[in-house]
Amino acid sequence: MADIIKNVVIIGASGNIGASIFKALVASNKFTVSVLTRPESTHIYAGDIKILQSDYSEVSLVEAFQGQDAVVSALGAAGLADEIKIIDACVKARVKRFIPSEYGSNSKNAKATALIPFFGLKAQINARLEAQEANGLTWTGIAAGPMFDWGINMGLVGFNIHTKEALIFDGGDRRFSTSNLSQLGNAIVAILSKPTATVNQYLYIDSFTASQNEILAALESTTGEKWTVTKSTTEAAVTEGQALFAKGDFSGLLLLLKANFLGEGYGSDFTKDAKLSNEILGLPSQDLTSTVRALVKGETI
Repeated sequence: MADIIKNVVIIGASGNIGASIFKALVASNKFTVSVLTRPESTHIYAGDIKILQSDYSEVSLVEAFQGQDAVVSALGAAGLADEIKIIDACVKARVKRFIPSEYGSNSKNAKATALIPFFGLKAQINARLEAQEANGLTWTGIAAGPMFDWGINMGLVGFNIHTKEALIFDGGDRRFSTSNLSQLGNAIVAILSKPTATVNQYLYIDSFTASQNEILAALESTTGEKWTVTKSTTEAAVTEGQALFAKGDFSGLLLLLKANFLGEGYGSDFTKDAKLSNEILGLPSQDLTSTVRALVKGETI
């Protein structure tokens, strides 16, 4: 039986994903929220937010986590290597719940893990969490698909709302699950509010599940314009992405992520490849049409 969670520290609160999680935790008024930062960080938070500094040594991490009920990681790919030591520090500080920096792709899918370079590290992190269950640390992993409202501004799932361009893969009819940033924040709040129901589980959520063609139709209908469409294949994206990434060009990683979200066999349609936990978590309804309307108007979802 997991205990009530009150004190929560978030790592990576100034990043794109982390900021949405931080906002949701604070807005819920359910938790006392602290932020872990490195000593050199210059990011400014509201005066009532406690800042915990750490150089990521074991001693400083354990000290920072004293008295915390939960640690939520929103570290980017470059920081994932630190999660193992963070998990071990959580155990020593007697933290009750750890939420690893998953949030996007289905890293439980073997094909996805083989494609994305840092997914092997995620597998190690998940294994460490399972091993630490015996030492009192509980955990919850979350797959939310690509962040739709954030990704559409940078072409993550093949659409650029600024240029009205669409890159359609494999005919565009394959469906994939995707979440808005706010829905991810809703999920984190729900998980920490329901620690017993979510203990030691890998959960799947979405705002909606749709195909590229369905998304394109919604965008064209809402903007009242025909978008410029380019067609390609996820096979081509994988070939080009791997070649670029091998040369140290991180634009290759974006191509690999597109293939992972949009290609066949990567477990990206959570309505058929997994089981959605939206109802269990009590997540609000978010759909494609209302999301696109808000984005076109420049509104926050």
